[in-house]
Parts: sequence; C-alpha cells; structure tokens
Amino acid sequence: MTFTLKQARLLSGFTQAQVAKELDVHRHTYIKWERNADDMPIGKAKKASELFGKGVDEIFFTHESTLSR
Repeated sequence: MTFTLKQARLLSGFTQAQVAKELDVHRHTYIKWERNADDMPIGKAKKASELFGKGVDEIFFTHESTLSR
C-alpha cells in the first residue's frame, strides 16, 4: 500500500509543526513538501519515513510517480 506524505503524517498522529520540528525545517518548508514530495531531499525523506513507521517506497515511490519518470 502506498501513502501520500500527508496521509502518512495523519495516520501517525503528527501535526505539520511536529514533523517540521523533527526534520529540523521550517513548517512552511514541510507544508511545501506535502504538496510536492518530489522536492524533498532524500535524507529528509528517509527521516520522515522512519518517523511515520513506513518504508520510503511506501510514501515516495508510488505507482504514479514511477511511471512519470
């Protein structure tokens, strides 16, 4: 099963502010990433996936994103 960044965050019970703090970025930066996860640096993506308890591939490599590359 794949999740959007927002879905993974919500399922994990985090607010955008909490995730931004954990990733050591401004909340507005994190919000931008929720809208377009392709802009998220790989190191931050790995940390977010660990925070949400999901694999990187479950959040960032959906069927649609791999087809468009």
